[in-house]
Amino acid sequence: MLTAADFRPQESAWQLLTKELPEGTLPHALLLTGQDGFGKRSLADLIAASLLCEAEGAEKPCGVCPACLRFSSGNHPDLIRIRPGEPIDPGEEKGKRSIPIADIRELTRIVSRHTLSGGNRAVVIERADAMTLQAQNALLKTIEEPPPGVYFILICVSPGLLLPTTVSRCREIPLHGWNDGDLRRILARTETDPSRAEAAVRACGGSVGRALRLCASEEWWERRQQVLRDFFGLARRSDIPVISARMKEDKALANDTLDTLDDLLRELTLVSLHRRDPAEIRGFPEEWQRAAAAGKYAGFVKLMDATADTRRMLESNVGIQALWEQLLLKVMEERSQW
Repeated sequence: MLTAADFRPQESAWQLLTKELPEGTLPHALLLTGQDGFGKRSLADLIAASLLCEAEGAEKPCGVCPACLRFSSGNHPDLIRIRPGEPIDPGEEKGKRSIPIADIRELTRIVSRHTLSGGNRAVVIERADAMTLQAQNALLKTIEEPPPGVYFILICVSPGLLLPTTVSRCREIPLHGWNDGDLRRILARTETDPSRAEAAVRACGGSVGRALRLCASEEWWERRQQVLRDFFGLARRSDIPVISARMKEDKALANDTLDTLDDLLRELTLVSLHRRDPAEIRGFPEEWQRAAAAGKYAGFVKLMDATADTRRMLESNVGIQALWEQLLLKVMEERSQW
């Protein structure tokens, strides 16, 4: 989980955590927006834990008081989480992709009662953009005139799917992508191998959540190394049928392989455009490093287009081995031009 200090680069979040929360001026309804992996859930948890923390005169959340320990275990009675597929209304079926009006009505009933701890109550609505229109309308009056001590934290990737009246009743806290330096600092706490952490920084697209997941995934690391060998280490045409036959057996992983290939081609492209340090692609064969240093970005873009074409063709009836052979051949032909 991210700490409050990690959010220093996120200006709106930092102001909220370091000024409004300690001073007790936090709005009663917040809307945390940004792409997946930008830290919205971690920020929501920090805010909720701070609101429920029982420490006196200490930095919150303290992490050691009874309330913080209950929060960490997921058992705090005054924390309410609402998310698609996990209804709080006992009459609703599980697994729905939306948040139904019944959940919001049950929420309204719960928050109208006194808190069990005698302090604040925090309501976290994950994927708020999955609320039905009826659910959003049912929520409006409650977030406009909340009971004392009740705070709503809505998490949303697509605020355009929310009613304007819902958005207008919340303070929006937008989160943006994380820069490489901040990502490296966060990943350093995970004791991940430095080379793997660096690869995750380059592949995550500014998403701290994705960077953390990639560092913890042996499968991702092994796939990355395999794609480096299969595509970028390819030197003989006779190797293509052998590689494509093996890849044919892993049809379920085809899109993951293409994602990894895209990530690697993007790294080469950025170096060729002088937006990345050439030292960051030391794991590539020398020919590819030289091509990037020489600014051969047009070739990398062409291969990214070929990868996109392969992804589209996977949905057709074309033989998957033939698709892999075609893509491998294009990679080898591009390399041979250098």
